[in-house]
Amino acid sequence: MDINLVKEVTEEILSAAGLSARVEVSEKEGQIESIIDCGADNALLIGFHGETLNSLQTIVNLIIFRRTGQPSPVTLDVAGYRQERAERIKQMTVNAADRARFLAKPIELSPMPAAERRLVHLFVGELPGVKSESVGEGRDRRVVVRPSEGSQNG
Repeated sequence: MDINLVKEVTEEILSAAGLSARVEVSEKEGQIESIIDCGADNALLIGFHGETLNSLQTIVNLIIFRRTGQPSPVTLDVAGYRQERAERIKQMTVNAADRARFLAKPIELSPMPAAERRLVHLFVGELPGVKSESVGEGRDRRVVVRPSEGSQNG
């Protein structure tokens, strides 16, 4: 995929929204990442729990698909938000796993988007004595971390 197209589409959308931004696009291992810096408007672009950023990413991917006819593996990030969020999710997952093992009962996390639930499942897969599953529907979908069968608490 042409990374110039990703930059062009991202800049078009931001400009239409009245935002002035610096956009840098790179490709690593088949994944295209677009880093956006809107200065004082970064928080506006991220939105509540990244919802605006996720929506913008969806729109960019749809426009690129319409123009090229090929699905695009484009990830948008603003001011390192996604990396920071991944670190917070990892810590939350470790804490939930520790509680699940210690209390020997399931720990239900707050609802989160699919991409974040996927991270929780990946992090749980690296931890001993726990397993995870997604429950609920739509915006209320969440991850439950439970002790594995035969795991010891403490």
